[in-house]
Amino acid sequence: MALCSKCGKREAIVYQKHTGMKLCKNCLFEDVKQRILEQVKKYDMILPEDRILIGISGGKDSYVLLRFLPEIHPSSKLFGLMIEEGIKGYNRAETFSFVKSSCHELGIDCVITSIKEVLKYSVDEFMSLQIKRCNSIKISACTFCGIARRRILNVYARSHGMNKVATGHNLDDEVQTYLINILRGDIMRLIQLHPLSIVHSPLLVKRIKPLRTIYEYETAFIAYMEGFRFQETECPYIVERPTLRTKIRELIKEIERIDPSAQLKFLNEVDKALEPLVKMRNMDSVNLPRCSQCGEPTAPGRNICKFCELIDNVLNIQY
Repeated sequence: MALCSKCGKREAIVYQKHTGMKLCKNCLFEDVKQRILEQVKKYDMILPEDRILIGISGGKDSYVLLRFLPEIHPSSKLFGLMIEEGIKGYNRAETFSFVKSSCHELGIDCVITSIKEVLKYSVDEFMSLQIKRCNSIKISACTFCGIARRRILNVYARSHGMNKVATGHNLDDEVQTYLINILRGDIMRLIQLHPLSIVHSPLLVKRIKPLRTIYEYETAFIAYMEGFRFQETECPYIVERPTLRTKIRELIKEIERIDPSAQLKFLNEVDKALEPLVKMRNMDSVNLPRCSQCGEPTAPGRNICKFCELIDNVLNIQY
């Protein structure tokens, strides 16, 4: 039996690749909590007066976020929102039930809604309508789902008096997103992704990612140890049509076989490189226009927001 590399007392149950340490459950949980706190303090993610909406997907990452946030911020100032995407054979009523029960135990109020309920079209309906009107898939399910989820989180946070939205994006997610936007040459998007970036509209609620330095395998292990009921079915749209993110994920796996701490190093270096640009942009006086159709903020120079564009221009359906 190998003992924990940190405490030297309890049995080690997980090998932490990026440090080379064998950790017991207690030391792993404490290590993860401290790394969350480090990001929270470094970027002032959470202030004492903050009221935070937690985006709960029903996956392991958002569950781990739900598990740790009450340890660093009062449960009375947290609110959980579960969003059903509307994907046949994928959505998970039993998982939502488990998460709702977990919220109750943690003293966190939570509700469940759906993309269809708020935005009129589920993911399946959007894809079906797209094929019907365009005879092809021009916009991926992931694009529509991502835009829809961000919209709903923002609207719910605003309507419930929340000034922050916390999501369960982990280290792997952050590195993949940085790489995608580097490959696209999208500097503005890179700046917006940085934790110090501010919002430029009173209608937009600041998003935070407390798990951004926590590896995906760590969230999976913690969720398992806490009895989380894993979703066994992968989203069919990712299986049928692999995205650029999927391909980058496989590339990163190969890199980390050589250097297990490569993702943490990459994130830290990109964060540092972007910080001067972020501070310059934060000083700019930007008044984001409002979408002429739904009234939500849109990018400078745009008359309609991205969501309405997907519905109107791609499907030719009045939003």
